[in-house]
Amino acid sequence: MQAPSLPRGDTAALEIHLPGVLERWRDAYLQDLSEKLIVFLVLALLFYVLARLARQVISRNIEDVNRRHILRKSIGYGYAVLLVLTVVALFADALAGLGTLVAVVLAGVAIALQDILKSVVGWMYISTRSGVQVGSRIEVEGVIGDVIDIGVLKTTMLEVGNLVYGRQSTGRLVTIPNSRMVSSSVFLSAAYNPFVWQEIQAVVTFESDWQRAEAILREISSEMHAEIAPELERGFKKLERRFAFKYGTITPIVYASVADHGVALTLRFLTHVRRRRGSVDRVTRRMLAAFADDPEVELAYPTYRVYRLGEEVPGRGGAAALYQPHDLAHSPPDAMHAHPEMLADGDVVIPPPPPADR
Repeated sequence: MQAPSLPRGDTAALEIHLPGVLERWRDAYLQDLSEKLIVFLVLALLFYVLARLARQVISRNIEDVNRRHILRKSIGYGYAVLLVLTVVALFADALAGLGTLVAVVLAGVAIALQDILKSVVGWMYISTRSGVQVGSRIEVEGVIGDVIDIGVLKTTMLEVGNLVYGRQSTGRLVTIPNSRMVSSSVFLSAAYNPFVWQEIQAVVTFESDWQRAEAILREISSEMHAEIAPELERGFKKLERRFAFKYGTITPIVYASVADHGVALTLRFLTHVRRRRGSVDRVTRRMLAAFADDPEVELAYPTYRVYRLGEEVPGRGGAAALYQPHDLAHSPPDAMHAHPEMLADGDVVIPPPPPADR
């Protein structure tokens, strides 16, 4: 069966007019594309100018650093979204014919850039309900810091407590891919409630009035607690609304236990996560001053008690045991001093010196 063919005259006419038709179609297509490109560039420039003006207004009128940063970042994201919507609206007809090609290209890009896509997903998670925000103190994979920026691909933190003693800033910036925020454990502070528990231990001698020392610690911590009580209550109520959480005792507590060299008093109190070192310093200074002014309280430290042979050892019911060297006759004169005997609890018995030669 032969395919239908045009008459010779029609074929000749088609050969004559087809190049002109294709040329006019190409010119119309290029003109339409050029007009759309010009419209896109004009709109992009307009959006850019508006975004810069909005950022300048925010910088001049917003005092809060965190809020200002979030608003400026939001404007940047909004600018990018407007550009994408403009491209889709202007070039939808052209993109419709390339649907299959675009799908194949996107699949290849997704495989090649899977780490980047994971970071983008992590950014979406962080930006919604994760609790991580600018100003939060977090710990991820052993790195502790204060969040100062949350980008699409990475989160930037100001490092805390690595090069310096105490939980204070080192001055270094640390960047963590957002994908780690989803796949790793994140320790979060200062987002819903900026207060954490802090403990300080003081050991007083067994002869001290440890109850008096306990009262001093309670007085110091109670005064500090009164200064932050309203903010504490607001923070814990915020936790209750967000999680299945019920706060219990938030007032300072003093625990007592027996240590090797005295009575250990452990003060447990709440403090702001960024003021931990200052709070410890404040409590310690006041505690040392109060203990120094109280004759009934004395700080303890590891000690040794030394007794000479023949002296009464308190609590042992008699004189200290005699030191008996293996061979006194052939031992040097100071042999008994060279080998003192150790008793329990750090007591040392030193034998008396040998009699002088006559």
